[in-house]
Amino acid sequence: MVFHIFVEAIRETKLGNICTDYINRIGYKYRGTVSLSVLGEFLLITIRDTKNPEDRELAFRIFDRILKKQKIGFITPEIEAYETTLKIIRADSRIEQTDALHYALAVQEKADTFVTFDQKMVGNIRLEKEFGVKIIHPENL
Repeated sequence: MVFHIFVEAIRETKLGNICTDYINRIGYKYRGTVSLSVLGEFLLITIRDTKNPEDRELAFRIFDRILKKQKIGFITPEIEAYETTLKIIRADSRIEQTDALHYALAVQEKADTFVTFDQKMVGNIRLEKEFGVKIIHPENL
């Protein structure tokens, strides 16, 4: 899971509704993990960019609910994940460093699927073929 999904879920937009639907489904059908880097990014974006205190509180409550009620675990990067991050960036230089690290953690954990909004990553056949983790948009899960 990527932090944008949690932040976007508080917005009343088509994408926000897709994210809310995804969040409601993950605990019933899927197991997931949140890396410390994703959690840090979630906290940074929520605190920095969510100006409305009610929206910020809602984002934290949604995240807290997911962690308490769903099958979500925490992971931290091992040395190999940093090496994989460099390989990802070399394979596709359009990928941002933090996104590459998030994907590397999915590789580290032998995930089946990596969920993201990033259009440079969604359906990136080159990355999927080289690293073996499918990359999809939450709408397609």
